[in-house]
Amino acid sequence: MVQIDEDIIRLIIKQKNVVLVGSVNANGIPNISPRYVLGILQNEKLLFADAFENKTFHNINAWPKVTVAIFDRDTQGGYQLKGDAEDVSDSNLISQAEAKLKEYGIDFKPKKVWTLAVKDVYSLEPNAKSRSPLASYYS
Repeated sequence: MVQIDEDIIRLIIKQKNVVLVGSVNANGIPNISPRYVLGILQNEKLLFADAFENKTFHNINAWPKVTVAIFDRDTQGGYQLKGDAEDVSDSNLISQAEAKLKEYGIDFKPKKVWTLAVKDVYSLEPNAKSRSPLASYYS
């Protein structure tokens, strides 16, 4: 996995832990949905929870490839993190996710707790720099 650097973590915090999660269903139809980042694990994984069985929930069950965008409207930049959604079974992480959801006003028990294991990091800056990964597990 790729390390999530401090600039990305600072931007997640600046955006009040709200990111956009992109997923694809079994028929290849894309979906994008806002989500709270509920934790950052070992600077390699982002922790999420789905309180409802909506599109993202079903999409990552069908195809675990996920992308997350953290956009900075002040600079028109940001980052795209790509990787694999992995189910969480650790009861401590599930409790952490549930508590964080409550902090954000979501009083539903999570239907699914999962992480994004980051494999690629791209810049969202509108220039040629965004063409190649800033960091990649594959290279």
